[in-house]
Amino acid sequence: MKEKVLGLSKFEKTLIFIVPMILGGLLGWYLPVIGNWILKLPIVPFEKIIEFIASWNSLWVSIAAAIIGIILGALLALIIFAESLEVVITFEDLKLKLGDKEDTIDKKDISAIYMEKKQLIILGKDSNELYREIFDVKKEPVVQAAFNEYQYPWVEKDPFEDQYQRWVLGHPDFPEKINALLYARECALREDKKKDAKYLRVDLAKLGVVIKDENNGQYVRLAERTN
Repeated sequence: MKEKVLGLSKFEKTLIFIVPMILGGLLGWYLPVIGNWILKLPIVPFEKIIEFIASWNSLWVSIAAAIIGIILGALLALIIFAESLEVVITFEDLKLKLGDKEDTIDKKDISAIYMEKKQLIILGKDSNELYREIFDVKKEPVVQAAFNEYQYPWVEKDPFEDQYQRWVLGHPDFPEKINALLYARECALREDKKKDAKYLRVDLAKLGVVIKDENNGQYVRLAERTN
């Protein structure tokens, strides 16, 4: 077998694409009926808006609402696809596809692969972090078996878990540049700016910094050859 693909199956992709469209279409078609049902409840939030929706009794309005619902369902499916990681395994390398982005990592550059809190984590030869992304798979043993089949170094847990320190501002064990980036990332986490925090993690990984987010804090270690 030249390659193995891990991720959403064809059946799952079909369901994810069709079900939201069907539900969106039905919701749009029956929107006035749903509005009338809500108005019968003892307490109705946004009553004026619900009354306006319930007044839509035209066939053309129902058709238009159903079409809009189908379109919104299709958009939701596309968002799910864009956020679902697909891993293509060969004996030479891994291809990691997420939305429009594709990363390739050679097997020879990998020292460990493991799952942690629904994240697929790949470490390099210097214990540095090469890749970390959510990989929401239902059966982790299947993932492990696939990597073992292609002779990748799968491990049960982080082999360096005893090397992490909780980061605090001005930590004496880390260079000034790393402390500054960790501070910026902590601010992003506090403000729930997940994308900014993710990009800062990537920047820090390039400097040999590996991070675990636990107990409302950043636990940090440096890769073996980090200056």
